[in-house]
Amino acid sequence: MKKLIILLAIYLIPFLSRAQTWDTFRIDNAVSVGLPKGFTKTETKQQFSLVARSSFGTILIFKVPDNPQITPDIEKDRHLKNYYENYIKSVKQSSKSGIITDEKDNLIGELKVKDFTLKIDTGSGVLLRDFRILHANGATYTFEFLHENVHKEFAVPEREKFFNSIEVNETISSSDQYTIQAPNSDSPDNTKYLILLIMVVLLAIGLTILRILIKRAQRTDL
Repeated sequence: MKKLIILLAIYLIPFLSRAQTWDTFRIDNAVSVGLPKGFTKTETKQQFSLVARSSFGTILIFKVPDNPQITPDIEKDRHLKNYYENYIKSVKQSSKSGIITDEKDNLIGELKVKDFTLKIDTGSGVLLRDFRILHANGATYTFEFLHENVHKEFAVPEREKFFNSIEVNETISSSDQYTIQAPNSDSPDNTKYLILLIMVVLLAIGLTILRILIKRAQRTDL
């Protein structure tokens, strides 16, 4: 009887996933994204964050406005590339056991984004944190889809649905990916401070979700 219930659950999983309703959510006047219903949003002048649950994963979205005191000058594509690379380094440093995989450049319209995955062995399973980073419109947008490797077969379609739903207003061009402050070669490179600020928030929420997933896995093993 128990085996029958498990087989039935496996059979129904794809249908339950498709049945979940997703709606378009506008983060601001520049960026929108598709999300399952029932998300939690927190917004202040300094920061925007959102947490949503899909059938097989957790969605995290962050928006951190540029701060002229700590945001580095991004005047050309090479500066934007360095900014994304420093972001990935900070994510790696936030998890000693984590491994960065599937790093690649991508595009949303004309805008350059960076995709990568942080793979974490929790001891009770492998956790995958898929990232898409976008700097545009005077802010850094972080899109993350977090799921357990054991659910990868069903989580990957949801992840692709999430990332493919990210849209940028057609009035935003590649030039809007650069910072607006005047270049100053004598000013220190404060990239690490901005990345650190973003990572503190990411790490806090990510660890909370990680603890929930570990406890859930431990209960399943009992």
